[in-house]
Amino acid sequence: MEQFHKRLWIFFSIWFTIGLILVGFSLLPPWLEWANAVFLFASGLYAALYFWHVLPKGRLVIPFIFFGSIIIESIGVHTGWPFGTYRYESDFGVQLLGVPITIGAAWLSVMGASLAFSRLFSFRYSTLILVPLFAVWLDLAIDPVAANVKSYWLWQDGGWYYDIPTQNFFGWYGTALVFSFFINRYQVKATDAALEQNNQYLFLMLHTLFGVTAGVAGLYGVTLVSLSAFIVYFIVKRGVIVERSKQKQIS
Repeated sequence: MEQFHKRLWIFFSIWFTIGLILVGFSLLPPWLEWANAVFLFASGLYAALYFWHVLPKGRLVIPFIFFGSIIIESIGVHTGWPFGTYRYESDFGVQLLGVPITIGAAWLSVMGASLAFSRLFSFRYSTLILVPLFAVWLDLAIDPVAANVKSYWLWQDGGWYYDIPTQNFFGWYGTALVFSFFINRYQVKATDAALEQNNQYLFLMLHTLFGVTAGVAGLYGVTLVSLSAFIVYFIVKRGVIVERSKQKQIS
């Protein structure tokens, strides 16, 4: 398992770097659109490996997030609840219930990255409090790019944030909160530091991809949202390093 996740991370990192250039700067040719699906499945699989590691007695949460998100998205597409009224424009491959199955992988990626990023903060109920917020934080970067720049999906109703319905972000929060409840119930401390750290990097990489793409397209507010993730990360990591240094001096 350890060798597999290391190789998968190398593959994903290379794929991400290529995608950052091609997608971020609108250089992706139409015949290479399938690469988006590979990116989503690779990131979702890596997040799933993290869940497999930290949810040893709750691994059914992995298919629950994958299929549960597809069901919720299907309800959203057909009823406009809980995210608002929208439709998918791009072909992300095979669909289930009117939703590309890559959306399930995308939700795994978002939830796994958000959980790992929440582990930077140590306080009671941090998973329930932070993971849904971090998922929305990612969507603040994802949605404007996916809808307004790439036209992966289109909103029929507008909103104050880049013409995206405010309802969408409440829907994201509620969906992520449900998933977080089950994650919180079964989670254990990670013993594979590299796996957890890489999923923290995944959180930053997702922000990088959408933040850069947004900046190139002139959506500078989205770029600032993504930049804030790096600021928080470095502030927290700096605090951890200082605290460990103090503890060593005391001992």
